[in-house]
Amino acid sequence: MKYVFLLSGDYPDLAKEEAFSLFEIKNYKILDRLLIADLNNDEKSLIKLGKISALTKKIYRLLFQCKLDALTETMKDFDWSSFYKDNFCLRVHNLSDNGNKKGKIRKNYSEKELAGYVWNSLHNAKVNLENPKTLIQLFLINGRAYCGLLLFQNNENFELRKSHLRPFPHPSSLHPKAARALVNITGIKEAQALLDPFCGTGGFLIEAGLMGIKTIGYDINKVMAKGCIENLKYFKIRNCKVKIKNSLHINDKFDFAVTDLPYGLNSNAVVKYGKDWKKFRLNKKIQKKDFIGQLEKFYLSFLKNLRSKLSKKAVIIFPDYVDYKKLLRQAKFKVEREFKIYVHRSLTRKIVRVS
Repeated sequence: MKYVFLLSGDYPDLAKEEAFSLFEIKNYKILDRLLIADLNNDEKSLIKLGKISALTKKIYRLLFQCKLDALTETMKDFDWSSFYKDNFCLRVHNLSDNGNKKGKIRKNYSEKELAGYVWNSLHNAKVNLENPKTLIQLFLINGRAYCGLLLFQNNENFELRKSHLRPFPHPSSLHPKAARALVNITGIKEAQALLDPFCGTGGFLIEAGLMGIKTIGYDINKVMAKGCIENLKYFKIRNCKVKIKNSLHINDKFDFAVTDLPYGLNSNAVVKYGKDWKKFRLNKKIQKKDFIGQLEKFYLSFLKNLRSKLSKKAVIIFPDYVDYKKLLRQAKFKVEREFKIYVHRSLTRKIVRVS
């Protein structure tokens, strides 16, 4: 069975990879924000996975696809009664710029007229434009039409969990959408456990906890760890342990990890981790190159320790000014996927999934 995934316009690369990881997609094609995949999943499992996704907006069962010139005849001949329930609505989403106005395919065809073909094929059909039981969507792109039946719509309000709305906020926290997507990109399942070795105020732990994943968070900063616990309690997340712990000394084996490495010229947090760095202090006299060199030494120590304890996969966020590829090679990690998130003109986050 073929399905259509309408992906979010936010973080487009992450949206695709999250869908690949979450729905285990292999055979697919991508058209703009549409991901069309051939899957063997039952639809209940697709909907369940959709509920924990961050960047999949809607999921449709693909009813048919055809050239635009053949759309009228295809709609007339299609058996709409095979899935119709109670009432219906038909919508058109034009993803290509062919001089067509929104809601119209050509000058002669509107949503109302197209819905008429459905209406005429059904017995005692009813239309509900506000809350239809049967929502039919036509996607128009590159001279073709793709018709889908809506199975799932993502109504999760991630904005309510943005950092500034938490009891203990922090300006460097990822948007909850991005945090949720990166948890999913690890490939972790509900029954497995996830480690964030630099948990900060708990952005990853919150999203994973809300998905029903057991989580463990480390942070050497007592204030941050306390704030993380406060945030977790606020969102009523109980399946998480937060420890004040040096992440260069991870003792336990674990399957999955996701983390945003500490960085920043105005921060002295990294100093506290290094074995021989107690005398090192960041100030205006220290050149950026010196700082990056120290930071890379710290990262390498962490990555080597992580490699010895990780059994499956990790998603790690680096600042773009470090040579993360070299560090990962030295730590004997295999890079599977790479992404980036633009933060501001002096910082882009590099995201890497490794095994």
